[in-house]
Amino acid sequence: MSNIVFMGTPAIACPFLQEIRKRGLRIKAVITQPDRLAGRGMNLICPAIKNEAQSLSISVFQPNTLAELNKTLLDIKPDIAAVVAYGRILKKETLDLLPFGFINAHFSLLPKYRGAAPVRNAILNGEKETGITIFKIGEGLDDGPIILSKKLDIGPDENSISLFERLAQIGKIALADSIELVLSNKAQYSPQEGEPSVAPKIELKDTYIDFNKHVDSIYNAIRAFSFDPRARFKSSVLGSDVQVISARPVLSDFPNYEFGSVSGFEKGKGIFIKCQGGAIFLEKIKPHGKKEVNAFDFFINGKRMKEGDKI
Repeated sequence: MSNIVFMGTPAIACPFLQEIRKRGLRIKAVITQPDRLAGRGMNLICPAIKNEAQSLSISVFQPNTLAELNKTLLDIKPDIAAVVAYGRILKKETLDLLPFGFINAHFSLLPKYRGAAPVRNAILNGEKETGITIFKIGEGLDDGPIILSKKLDIGPDENSISLFERLAQIGKIALADSIELVLSNKAQYSPQEGEPSVAPKIELKDTYIDFNKHVDSIYNAIRAFSFDPRARFKSSVLGSDVQVISARPVLSDFPNYEFGSVSGFEKGKGIFIKCQGGAIFLEKIKPHGKKEVNAFDFFINGKRMKEGDKI
């Protein structure tokens, strides 16, 4: 039986590892990123996939450098590597080490949204469809030949958290199927077709809401940035960031108000913020350094804001 090494880091990689194990495929080891300092207390946090691998009694390696990674692979001697959100670009010297190479599960329909943040960028751009692509890693950015791909519709109110979860459910099957095809020499590799696009890593600056934009664009941003770094805006009242936890679009017109102003509210539920084409109804927010709170309670009851005030 062929040996597999699994390479991944965040929690989203765990269902893929579980499915490969469930198939009875031999996982020789898991390779992941080193433990990192995180949080206000700067505590040492280990990758989610490390915890999952240890619960399955699978050996874990955490190389710091490319040289350490190559040595680890040479020591393990796997036939193939399955990669899901590993977090490091692999160079040719690494890719040439394994007989069957490295196959990757990418969260888009390649060649669209190559790069670090395909799910968030797809929602941000208002896409109605996305999917999972299993491909063989080459030297370029997510441009290798495709083994399998699966399509998935994006719901009109779906955020990046739920979309990631649904993609993982179809992706874990596709990755396990692809491993079996490759190891049995039955895989058919197809070149990527169509216009490529890039989905760069999301930076904090990308998450700020501009209430001068259309309500659909703003709602897409809120759905896309549904986990850290979340969608946010700079509050004129606080002089600091306010993260948006939950909100919904309202297409009714509010002609008497400026963009970015409070254009109405519902007691105990939230506030309307005027933008192009309607308003965003803010429900739950998280002011900087504070806990999550209802937007009505914070801005209307707490800050005594009224209709027409700039948020």
